[in-house]
Amino acid sequence: MTILEKRKVMARTPAEGSGHRPNQSPSPEDRATGRRVSIVLTASARHYAGKQVIAEPIEALQLGSDCAVGDLVSLVKAGTQHDFAVICRRWICKEQGIELELTLDHPARSSGR
Repeated sequence: MTILEKRKVMARTPAEGSGHRPNQSPSPEDRATGRRVSIVLTASARHYAGKQVIAEPIEALQLGSDCAVGDLVSLVKAGTQHDFAVICRRWICKEQGIELELTLDHPARSSGR
């Protein structure tokens, strides 16, 4: 192996050298079957949702496991749009299976896009 080839190998991120798909790291999602996605609201999101009477509909959303931190989730009720931001993803591993928990916050802050 030449010095240039050694430098290329050393420059790889752990995910690049792990055999996982490009730009992805290991995730329970890769092995999970019948997984559930649950919604959790921060205190400010819960306060807002309670005032707008949308707490139950927002917590009952059937969001997919492809939601990422920074995504916006908008609930439209009676012609009014209520925006929340995904601020955290957490895998919960139990005897009953694997669950993905998405934490939503309000107000949905701009990510600078």
